[in-house]
Amino acid sequence: MRAVRLSLPLLLLAAAAAPWPDAAAGRGDEIEFRSSADDVTLGDEPVGPTPEEREAAFADYEAELARGQKARAADALTTLVGDPDLDDFHAEGFARLALLLADLDLPYGALVAYTKALELDSQAPWSGPAINEAFKLADRVGDPAILEPVFARNVGGDVDRTTRSRMAWLAARENYRQGSYSLTLGLLKLVVEESPIYPDAKMLEGVVLNQQGRPTDALKPLLAALQAAEGVERDERFLNALTMNVARSYYAANNFPRAIEYFAKVSRSSDFWLEAQFERAWAHFRLEDMNGAIALLHNHGSPYFEGYYYPEGELLRVYALFLLCKFPEASKEIDSFKERYQPLHRQLQGATAGMTAEQAFQLARAWVQRGEPGEVPPSVLLPLRKEARLAGAIDAVSHAESELGRLANISANPFVAEVGSWVRARRDGVVQAEGERVLGKLDARSEQLAGMLTNVEISKLDMLQFETRLYEQASVTGQLADRERTVMRQQRVRRGYVYWPWQGEYWADELGYYRVNAIPECPAGLRSSQE
Repeated sequence: MRAVRLSLPLLLLAAAAAPWPDAAAGRGDEIEFRSSADDVTLGDEPVGPTPEEREAAFADYEAELARGQKARAADALTTLVGDPDLDDFHAEGFARLALLLADLDLPYGALVAYTKALELDSQAPWSGPAINEAFKLADRVGDPAILEPVFARNVGGDVDRTTRSRMAWLAARENYRQGSYSLTLGLLKLVVEESPIYPDAKMLEGVVLNQQGRPTDALKPLLAALQAAEGVERDERFLNALTMNVARSYYAANNFPRAIEYFAKVSRSSDFWLEAQFERAWAHFRLEDMNGAIALLHNHGSPYFEGYYYPEGELLRVYALFLLCKFPEASKEIDSFKERYQPLHRQLQGATAGMTAEQAFQLARAWVQRGEPGEVPPSVLLPLRKEARLAGAIDAVSHAESELGRLANISANPFVAEVGSWVRARRDGVVQAEGERVLGKLDARSEQLAGMLTNVEISKLDMLQFETRLYEQASVTGQLADRERTVMRQQRVRRGYVYWPWQGEYWADELGYYRVNAIPECPAGLRSSQE
């Protein structure tokens, strides 16, 4: 049985935590900075630093800020967070530094500073406003993923339900990536219905359930996600991706008619349309409707999709022809498959040999931004153009590199080197993670293609063996077995229409509407054994 792929845009979750202390509300410059240990005592012994110690720790920062010297104030905070003797004040120091960096138009550095602050003390009174500011900066630089590990450890804080939903979503995304499916499902429950990401959360819930081998259970959250997404008028891309996952769940549950229904709902203008036609063809194949499978795969062989990579679709066509006992046609398809994909496989192997993660990322970046494939076959890279995750990573790296350039122009201040190292480390981390993922995809394509090229040779041997059986039977009976007789009906054309048989021409408006009448050529006595 064919393994069902359940891919979709990456989604996020969150974990429950106790309520946090009250925090000052409002914009970042209105954050009230107090230590979470202020005024807390155990008997007669104070817990944490005294107010005098805190005042001394931030004295240089306060003095420079009072003189309007924000860059020098940033220098003072950089010194503070780097002093191990002042570790009680590091979290607050990072949070204050984040505010200054945002004022200095260094949003990526500010975002990294907020993540460091929240990692050290996620329950300080200032954490609620800090979380909201961090979200704004993450959206600005295109890197909300930087907050995923932070919230995966704690989704508490004095925030509203919508903000907590987003925290939970990001936390869930991290747990999903780590394979913690049970925790992911629990975190998703924190996303409230009024949240804009509620449809995303329900879709991820369905994906996780499918990953756990529970496709029937996955249908309920996926259909709920579809209803919610339509209610808030999510964009067409999201709706089509969600529809694809509903169809895949029906397929995994062996409900092939319903899978066909939802694959057919994917818009013809969608990036997912050709993929939907291919997967729908598998559903027809599983229903033993070879005509339907071959008709749907007819799209993939049209000139409009000549540069697309669908070797599995061509093999499915071979299998369908084989089961219809159309051996000459199947043999031609196999020869065509080998002629096309053997050189492509060699090219792909050569292009990825010794490729590093950095090189893989830059290859994907050049392809997405400028259409430059390098040495890799363009058809293999084509799906990368519709990946939201890759697009987000490229955007984040571009923002980081732009900020590193601005930091280079103000290198006289000591804080610049430290902040620059943070931004550079984040940039390198994104490049490494996405580069490894892209390289993994390319290697998987190469291995998959090698297996397909081996399988077509086996299929050709199977056809030869089956034909041999026919001749062996003929030697005993004295004649070849007749083809299974089928009912032949006269072609009728509806009134007002003209019928032209297909003669190799393709029309763009006919894609997705082809019909094929492939009469089985298997002898009646042998067809069932072949199936």
